[in-house]
Amino acid sequence: MNYNYSNIGVPVFFTTRDNNNQDTTKLFEDRYEVFVEGKYVGEKTLYAQNEDFHDVGDFLERQGFQNVEVELNGDHIIVHADNGEEASRMRQALEVYLKNR
Repeated sequence: MNYNYSNIGVPVFFTTRDNNNQDTTKLFEDRYEVFVEGKYVGEKTLYAQNEDFHDVGDFLERQGFQNVEVELNGDHIIVHADNGEEASRMRQALEVYLKNR
């Protein structure tokens, strides 16, 4: 009898292209530092291809914050608040959100 226990195989890779013929396969995780009014809150890692930095603002809006302003500056996500009390509440909400992600 001839037994073949080798694990030799040929890997198969699939990629997709968007309308601009750009490769849309995400190879690495994007990692950003999150700040609220200049104070560091935590780190946001984008794991899925459809995630982006706007997810932070979307989360805050779901928490009841209005007029949420979020900007991306390099590897920093910067959240702006209307006043100090709102900034403090945003930091608390984001600390929980970033730890649970």
